[in-house]
Amino acid sequence: MKKLTVFILSLFMMLMVGSQSVLANNRIDASAAIMADASTGQIIYKQNVDKDLPVASITKLLTILVIEDEIQQKQLSWDTQVKITPEIAAISNDAAYSSIGLKSGQSYSVRTLINAALVKSADGATVALATATGDGTDEFNLKMMQKAKKIGMTKTNIVNSVGLDNGDMKSFKLADLPNNAANTMSARDVAILSQYFVKHYPELLQITAQKEVKFQIAKDQVKTEKNLNKMLPGEQYAVKGVTIDGLKTGTSDSAGACFASTGKYQGHRIITVILHSKGSNKDNRFKATQDLYEILKTEDHLQKIKVPLSVITRKVANGVEKTMKLTPQHVTIWSPYDTKTNYTIGTQYKKKKLEAPIWKGERVGNLRITSDQLETLNGEPLTYSLYSANDVRRGNFWQRLLH
Repeated sequence: MKKLTVFILSLFMMLMVGSQSVLANNRIDASAAIMADASTGQIIYKQNVDKDLPVASITKLLTILVIEDEIQQKQLSWDTQVKITPEIAAISNDAAYSSIGLKSGQSYSVRTLINAALVKSADGATVALATATGDGTDEFNLKMMQKAKKIGMTKTNIVNSVGLDNGDMKSFKLADLPNNAANTMSARDVAILSQYFVKHYPELLQITAQKEVKFQIAKDQVKTEKNLNKMLPGEQYAVKGVTIDGLKTGTSDSAGACFASTGKYQGHRIITVILHSKGSNKDNRFKATQDLYEILKTEDHLQKIKVPLSVITRKVANGVEKTMKLTPQHVTIWSPYDTKTNYTIGTQYKKKKLEAPIWKGERVGNLRITSDQLETLNGEPLTYSLYSANDVRRGNFWQRLLH
């Protein structure tokens, strides 16, 4: 995508707009927590979000992104059959792991393995995916680190595709690392990963939303596995008014109980991350996620921002008309009640000069909102698309000359 030319129109206004709901009496019972709007990346709540911590099987979200890249590059397809080696079967049949009992010598489709990795958090299925194109642990780790860097994850370190401690990887263990070496990410990085996941591969939510999945393990053996996410609609920790349809749990001695979720609330897709929930009960990660939504419901609301006429009217060259109207994407932010702050509205156009013909609904640039009290996952302004509100036909010779 070509570099955008930036034109900033600064309008300082007073309005009830959003700062993060981070109050002393609203601490989440976890080592780190974050809540953000998936569309804009606006951070709604944050707690210790930049410390790198073990993430266990949340790792598998990044693994699946790399597999999706390999599918796009036609190295794999959803129907590619992956043969299970004895080494993979040893992980997949170990009762101490998250396993579905893949059979050595049997082949399973990439589709089946992705379902197993996302719904059951199956460790053997994940290793099968990571090795499907012939990569060893080091090679696939490199792909994961490259993907993490590309999408803006800055505090991530990968030891394996699964999220197990290095010493638990059996024959896939890295000899040059200690047994307790583990994958780490910051809560912000997990949120960035989750945002990328739902934005670029929304179809994967059809997998993560399943309450249970049947797996054909062998010709005469079918296993039904329940989703480890207990916040799906109708499940024990479902939140009223929120439709959660993903995303991934993670559990290990070093990571504790972790959970990255996504769901719809008031028409907006929300992302939450809990790292190392406190207490011995694994379900505390779901209770902590409920607490995040309780803070959102009681302290924040959606605030619509009125965009000035000067922002949504733009000169156009070589058209029948001299100006055109722009329609911004629905501009809302999450705002604490009774908080006023200054904000800046800017515009960023794809081209320095808008030139006819331009068609109704054509995206011509972005609306950008900044404030010291607004924070996003990537540190960039809140961004909303700007579209042409009407057709602007190219003018005749005299019209173009006069304009």
